[in-house]
Amino acid sequence: MNSEIVIYLVIGLAFGITLGIILANVFSPKSRKFNLLQRELEEAKQQLITQKQTIVKHFSHSAEILDNMAKDFRRLYQHMAENSNNLISQEDINSLNIKPTINETDKPTINFMKAQPKDYASDHSGLLKNPEQKQ
Repeated sequence: MNSEIVIYLVIGLAFGITLGIILANVFSPKSRKFNLLQRELEEAKQQLITQKQTIVKHFSHSAEILDNMAKDFRRLYQHMAENSNNLISQEDINSLNIKPTINETDKPTINFMKAQPKDYASDHSGLLKNPEQKQ
């Protein structure tokens, strides 16, 4: 009997220690903190995925709008080019006597300095002298 009680005690002790370790890990503050951090990490990952999808959607929509705008400008240019001859002829342009606004002689010229500018005065102003030195 005595040996059976010892065996039951050892089995109960091993079972109690195992159950205690499991419960301590489940209900410990470190475990709760770990679970909280893991949930926050998953939320942050989900927010990042959502933000990336929003950015991709924004840029694809912007590219579509710019493409439509380029097509509209191309159509406008073609329209202006096709109808410009119908609106005014070369003879009408010549009769207006419009001179070009920029001539070859009106080109801006670049003036290079002949000498480097002086960053100093030719005489000392005496501004930084002590009162004893000014006399």
